[in-house]
Amino acid sequence: MQILPNIYLLDGFAYAQHPNFYLIHSEAGNIVVDAGTAPADLERAERQIGVWGISLERVDCLLLTHSHYDHMGNAAALRGRGAQVIAGPGDAEGIELGDYRTIPYACGFPLPPCKVDRVVQDGDVIEACGFRFDVLHAPGHTNGCVIYRLEHAGKVIWFAGDVLMSRSTGYQPELGWQGGEEFDKPTYIQTLKRLSALPVDCILAGHHIPYLHDAHRLVGRAYVKALIDWR
Repeated sequence: MQILPNIYLLDGFAYAQHPNFYLIHSEAGNIVVDAGTAPADLERAERQIGVWGISLERVDCLLLTHSHYDHMGNAAALRGRGAQVIAGPGDAEGIELGDYRTIPYACGFPLPPCKVDRVVQDGDVIEACGFRFDVLHAPGHTNGCVIYRLEHAGKVIWFAGDVLMSRSTGYQPELGWQGGEEFDKPTYIQTLKRLSALPVDCILAGHHIPYLHDAHRLVGRAYVKALIDWR
């Protein structure tokens, strides 16, 4: 499914699957954001993107929003296709070790660990395949959650992972799962406070539907929700 020019949903909500992962494609190469859970997810994604005449045989860069199994499960497979794997602080170590930070106790099967080629911090810049991403460190759901910010097609786009999302229209936010060992409400609230002051047009989250305009409204309401529910 094409969401915006050069940006595709590889698998997820539109295919009645869980979770979302994305492709940014150009003649220069392929960038994948998050990696799904199991080999079947990747196989399905390859069939779905093939409708657009695009192949995932070559992946140049894999941007991981965080270390949970449903976002990094196919990371090792994509690295085997040539992808440079990028992740945030702390979570990168969990991905490499396949330890508690991947929450294996929630998925019920072993996860293949994956070497991380670059650990990014807040304010870092990633340039790949003709695109430029700014890194926003957004801890709370995990210690190393990052948002990848892309200015493209006249819009500010956030690949937000599980930091915030929504199941429905009407700017009704949902926050990330609270079952991870690193989940921390005060840190999460401070993250949302910071994010609520930043401009964003589109949010492509790790679950549920995309917001393709006025996404800053979703961020503001997510901050309000956290203040009401968690303080």
